[in-house]
Amino acid sequence: MTVNSKPARWQQIRLINLALFTVLYILRRPADALYPSVWNEDGVFNIPQAIEHGWSSLLIPVNGYLIIPSKIITLLSLSISGLFYPEIAYLLTIIITLLVMVILTSSLIELPKKEYLPIIIALLPYDPEVFSTPLYIFWWTSLLLLVPLLASSQAKSKTSKFMIIVSTTLGCIGSPISILLIPTMIIKAYITRARFNYVILGLWSALSAVQMYFSLSQVSEKMDFSKFYMALPQFIGTYITYNSFFLRPNFISYTLSLAFLLVGCFALYSTLILRKQEFFNTSIAFLAVLSTILASWLRTNLEIHPFLAGPRYFFFPYVFLSIFLMTLYAIPSESTYRLKPRFFKGLCLLILIISCTTTWIQNSSRFYRTHHPLNWRDELYNCISSADSYNVTIHFNGDISQAWGHEYPREACVKIAQSGLFSQWYRFDKTWLQEFKSNRETQP
Repeated sequence: MTVNSKPARWQQIRLINLALFTVLYILRRPADALYPSVWNEDGVFNIPQAIEHGWSSLLIPVNGYLIIPSKIITLLSLSISGLFYPEIAYLLTIIITLLVMVILTSSLIELPKKEYLPIIIALLPYDPEVFSTPLYIFWWTSLLLLVPLLASSQAKSKTSKFMIIVSTTLGCIGSPISILLIPTMIIKAYITRARFNYVILGLWSALSAVQMYFSLSQVSEKMDFSKFYMALPQFIGTYITYNSFFLRPNFISYTLSLAFLLVGCFALYSTLILRKQEFFNTSIAFLAVLSTILASWLRTNLEIHPFLAGPRYFFFPYVFLSIFLMTLYAIPSESTYRLKPRFFKGLCLLILIISCTTTWIQNSSRFYRTHHPLNWRDELYNCISSADSYNVTIHFNGDISQAWGHEYPREACVKIAQSGLFSQWYRFDKTWLQEFKSNRETQP
C-alpha cells in the first residue's frame, strides 16, 4: 500500500497543477477567450502564405526564422474553417500548450518536483505576451528541447524514444534557440555515451544548422558590448520581482548573479570533471539560462522590458532560472558541502515563491492582459465587399488605434471564407457568402 501511494499522490498533484495551469493560462489573457483575434505576423505572413502556397508554406521563414509549429496551427485552422479562424486557432493553441506541459511533467522527464513546473511558468513575472497567441506557440514547443536533455535513463522503450525524437524535432523547427542550446545536448551525449543520444545530437545539429542558415541575418547589427555586463543582473533582478528597485541592475542583482555563476560553474565542474550525476540537471539549466539570455541580447541588444517592450524575450530565461532553482532544491544534502542543507534548499524555495507572487501582490493588474475586440469576420466581409483589395486590420499590441493593416486581395479573402471542412459540412461559409452575394445584388 505504501509503495503505490507515492505514484498515485504524484499523479494527483500533477493533475491539479495542470488544471490550475489551464485556468491561470486563460486568466492571464482573458480577452482571447472572449473575442479571439488575428495577431501580428500571423495575419501579415502566415495566413496569406498558407492561402497562396498551402502546406509548402511551412518551409517559408518568418522574420528570418522557421516557426513551423505556428504555421501548423495556421494551416490546421484554415483547413477547419477560415471564417472562424481566430476561435479555432485559439483552441488549438491551448490544446498544444497543455500537451507540452503534460509531456514536461510526465515520467519521461527526470526533473525534481516537475509536477509544479506548469504553475510556476504561469505565475512568473512577465507580461503574458506568448500566452494563448497562435503565432507564439513556438515559444512553448521550444520547451520540448528539455525532453531529450532531461529524459529519464529508464526511457528505453520504443514509445519513449519516439517521443524524444518528436520533441527534439518540434523544438528545433520552432525557433533558433536550438542553436545556442546545442552545447547542452553535447554534454548529455558525452556524459551518457549512449548511442541513442548521439543520434539525437545529430538530429538536433542538422535541424539547428537549417535554423542558423535563416537566422544569421537577424542578429542585431548595432551590438552595444558595453551593456553585456548588465545582461545577467537585468534578468535575475526582474525575475525575483518586478519593481523600480530591480528595473536597473543593483548590488543585490549583481550579488545574486555572481552566486548564480559560481554555483553553475561548480555544477559544470562536478558534472564534467567529477562525473557527479546529481549535478547534471543543474548544469543543463545553468547553460540554458546563459544561452537564452545571450539569444535575447543578440536579438534585441537588451532594449527590452518584461512588461512594456518585448516581454517574450524574458520567457525562456525565467523558465530556465526556475528549473535551475528546482534542481538545486533537490540536490542531496551531502552534496551541498559547507552550506547548511536546510538553508540552501530554503533559499531556493524562497526565491521561487517570491518570483511567483511578489510582483502580483504589488500590482495585480500586471498579471493579465486585455485587448480591444476585433472581428475577423467583419474584416473578411469588408474585404469581399471591396472591388479589388482591402487593408485588413490585424492586432499588434491589442490597442485598436495602433493596429496593423495588411492588404489582402479580394480573391484571397474569398478563399479564406470558403476554406475548411465547416464550409462543406455545416455550410457556415457558403451560407454567409450567399447572403453577402444576394445583399450585393439587391443594392442599386
